[in-house]
Amino acid sequence: MNPNSLPPRPSVQVRRAVLLTVAMVAAAAGAYALTPRRATSLMEASDSLSAMVPESFGGWTMIPNAGGVVVSNPAVQQLLDQLYADILSRVYVDNRGERVMVSLAYGRNQNRNLQVHKPEVCYVAQGFSLNAMRKVNLSTPLGMVPAMQLEAKLGQRHEPVTYWVRTGDAIIRGWAEQNLGRIRAGLQGYVPDGLLVRVSTIDPDAGHGFTVQNEFLADLLSALEPRHRRMFIGDLADRL
Repeated sequence: MNPNSLPPRPSVQVRRAVLLTVAMVAAAAGAYALTPRRATSLMEASDSLSAMVPESFGGWTMIPNAGGVVVSNPAVQQLLDQLYADILSRVYVDNRGERVMVSLAYGRNQNRNLQVHKPEVCYVAQGFSLNAMRKVNLSTPLGMVPAMQLEAKLGQRHEPVTYWVRTGDAIIRGWAEQNLGRIRAGLQGYVPDGLLVRVSTIDPDAGHGFTVQNEFLADLLSALEPRHRRMFIGDLADRL
């Protein structure tokens, strides 16, 4: 075949235009796939966190009027009001005098802009420093529950913290898992709701504080009604 009879090769500009078009089509398809088209919620309209969580259970008793607010920084509080549909803050004490602070925050829409803010963000926003952060599995009578533990400090206040975030049917820990969960939900075409479960103690001995928190959370999950337990730990409640 005469080389001169071959059709001319497309110019560099044409090839670039084709590649750009393909990339734009792929991006549009990806954006469509990740665009949620329905919302899901494990919390019914008649539910409230205050009604779900007993005031007394497993040797723990709520201290009246001791919960206060989740944060004291007005700017952070304004953000929380935008993020969450329901917030519960309580302090419990047992017969040994151990005190546990509980903060629950429920959000109906876990998209990128409204997803639950993790304690490592909120504590730093209030001036705390974080000395350690690690993923753990909490031992409970119902089975192992994944969680995150961190050590927060502000002046002489040492506050070990245990938390997890239930988004959709899954429990997530940390930024990476949170975003993977959001993307997974987007691919399935829905926006999940989310619940932040956080407990903390004022204790310079972090190991002791985490032990007390684990005991409290084990007692709390055992005390919840089955439907409400699913609200706290998603489909893990079905396997425990």
